[in-house]
Amino acid sequence: MSTIAIILAGGAGTRLQGPLPKQFRLIGGRSLLEICLGTFQGHPGLDGIIMVCPAAQMSLAEKTVAAGRFTKVINILPGGKTRQKSSSIGVSAAPNTSENILIHDAARALVVPAVISRVLEALAHSRAVMPVLPVSDTTIRVDDAGVVTAILDRAKLRRVQTPQGFKLEIIRQAHEKARAGGVTDASDDCSLVRRYDLAPVVTVMGDPANIKVTYPQDLAIAEAILRDA
Repeated sequence: MSTIAIILAGGAGTRLQGPLPKQFRLIGGRSLLEICLGTFQGHPGLDGIIMVCPAAQMSLAEKTVAAGRFTKVINILPGGKTRQKSSSIGVSAAPNTSENILIHDAARALVVPAVISRVLEALAHSRAVMPVLPVSDTTIRVDDAGVVTAILDRAKLRRVQTPQGFKLEIIRQAHEKARAGGVTDASDDCSLVRRYDLAPVVTVMGDPANIKVTYPQDLAIAEAILRDA
């Protein structure tokens, strides 16, 4: 298998509230996880999927995969206490024969195939890739007292999305170095590659619909996006 997608569905979703983690919440009659898996299952550039989910929801994740006939799923693994740990678990489980690794947050269930394709196309000549969007709001830097210290040039700022793509050896090195250095709080995987200067991180255009479902109002936004798709 040359290209593996690692789907991180390990979050507790406490800010979303409710009895289940957000990846199992329904929009349009399907769970966020089903919607996410369906897009990666249907993409011709992917050979396999590794899913990392909460240990307490392993049986529910397995039922989701079986019911949706997501045949590209090659492994379902219990996640760690942090996103970084869950990502490391997925990366470690990737077949050694893999060349490209995509790491995606299941909370971004509405990712479109075109974003996945752009990441894969960039990986043909790069070792680390992230999809991004321009920043439209004025962005500032503040000190500990909340006083503005700088107004940043938004022309050079971007909002980061997933899936992020890597050559297998690069992302494995990044997580190995993080473990050795005691780093546990990385919010995404490209930040680890940059932290250890392992490779230039190339950007490609993301998509406005690729929102991260975090708060209750995000579910309503996601439903509206699905209706208009």
